[in-house]
Amino acid sequence: MEVSRLAHRPEVALLLCCARTNLSSENVEQMRGLLHSEMDWTYLLRMAGGHGLIPLLYFNLKNNFPDLVPAPITDRLHVQFLANAGRNVFLAEELLKILALFETNAIPAIPHKGPVLAVSLYGDLTLRTFGDLDIIVRKQDVHRAKALLFAQGYRLDLSLTWDQEIAFLNSDLEGWFVRQDGKVMVEVQWGERKDFPLTPDFEPFWKRLGKYSFQGTMVLTFSPEDLLLLLCLHGAEHCWERLNWVCDLAEFVRVHEGIDWSGLIDRAEVLGCRRVLLLGLFLAHDLLATPLPAEIVKTIRADSSVRSLAVRVHERLFRQENGPAATRQPSLFNLKVTERLQDRIRYCLHLAFHPNVVDWQALPLPRSLFFLYYLIHPLRVGSKYGWQYLRRLF
Repeated sequence: MEVSRLAHRPEVALLLCCARTNLSSENVEQMRGLLHSEMDWTYLLRMAGGHGLIPLLYFNLKNNFPDLVPAPITDRLHVQFLANAGRNVFLAEELLKILALFETNAIPAIPHKGPVLAVSLYGDLTLRTFGDLDIIVRKQDVHRAKALLFAQGYRLDLSLTWDQEIAFLNSDLEGWFVRQDGKVMVEVQWGERKDFPLTPDFEPFWKRLGKYSFQGTMVLTFSPEDLLLLLCLHGAEHCWERLNWVCDLAEFVRVHEGIDWSGLIDRAEVLGCRRVLLLGLFLAHDLLATPLPAEIVKTIRADSSVRSLAVRVHERLFRQENGPAATRQPSLFNLKVTERLQDRIRYCLHLAFHPNVVDWQALPLPRSLFFLYYLIHPLRVGSKYGWQYLRRLF
């Protein structure tokens, strides 16, 4: 069964029509019919907010049907649109400051998603929502990048002891940093995500980098094919719980017309993320009518696992009255979207035996006893998930 054939509430259908920067004539006519039907505006605004689509909802309704939307709803959307626009501009300025800081200290850095994606895909900084700044550096530069943020007044978004904080800063662990005033959150990454089964080697990605003019400044950017893979990996890592991530893919395909689709599929297969790529493309094609080459559509339709995963994603996207629901068991979804046995085994071993910050927070230990976390973690995980399994049995 194709995802788009599943029944939708009229509010969901309207939101899907608005989840794009360019409306087709079919979109406009469908929206007109929906707006003349009974609409639960409170539900629509909750869903749009939860899926990060308030800017596009406001933009498309205001530009096409200003007289068919109740004035109080238009006013609420306008206020939320302006608030998001102001925050986006503020975060874009902070991003450029951080990139300049890293450049001064000879740290190549790639701004990922966030403001740059809003401008490069949507053509407007105000039409995409994002709450933080993602910056990718090389593994050997992670420690220096974190130290520079620390020197600028950023602090870890974690409750750690002094020993744990020093250990974190001296490690190559990725992490969140919050500015002292709490207005900016930055995630420093170097590529490998141990909490997800697929961790492609980023070094080839660095060799294919290009540059993009963002707000008058040249910034590093991934090649189009690499960026598309990374967007699909990000969506899969978070179980595609937000429609705006699907919208990113639709806008990407609209903007990048010269994609080497055959080479992209081959590259994804080598990295072990062919299923991840096909799932993301299927969601964009089926939910937002994103045009894809016939051969890609044929490949997707021939993969029953991709179709099955897409239906599961769709069922979760709009099931909750108050917006998208967090997937209860993301590890199970992650395993299903992973095609290679070795990646599944590595992921399971990591979940079972590799200590993390949760262990640090559960039982603070001095640095001399950090080795005990390798014993604590399996016990904690076994206790947590073993109890859940027993509850299912009885």
